[in-house]
Amino acid sequence: MTLTTHATLGALIGKATGNPVLAFFGGFLSHLLIDMIPHGDTGMSDNFRVHKTRQTRAVAYVVVDAIVAILFVLVIANTRDIDSVRTFTWGIIGGVLPDLLVGLYEITKTPLLKWFNIVHFFFHDFFVKRRGDVPLYYALLAQVVLIAYLQTKL
Repeated sequence: MTLTTHATLGALIGKATGNPVLAFFGGFLSHLLIDMIPHGDTGMSDNFRVHKTRQTRAVAYVVVDAIVAILFVLVIANTRDIDSVRTFTWGIIGGVLPDLLVGLYEITKTPLLKWFNIVHFFFHDFFVKRRGDVPLYYALLAQVVLIAYLQTKL
């Protein structure tokens, strides 16, 4: 899933819980659960992590994804009357943190994060490895629709 999808869902969970701690853990858990839905990036991820090919493409995808997510969060934060900025923020942090931890692991290969990398990809690849992935184009289109819908609930 894109960071924008995770951030939007985390923000919505923050709004729904009204509690920063629940928002964080809800956002974090939602990340793992929604990542189970095939979303078209498994080939790119495997090429980057396992095969060490097409790394420029993967990095470009992540950079664009991060910029879009930051801009989206800023637009939402500046165009909505948010009841609790704290729960909104902690929901977003929980929602995107798993991908940030995986990225940190990929850069550093620190043993402290290896276990989380394994857990993350257990969820990420749960259905993909059994049924196959979907084309990235369709997955991105579906996520745009989901984000558009979710942001109306913020």
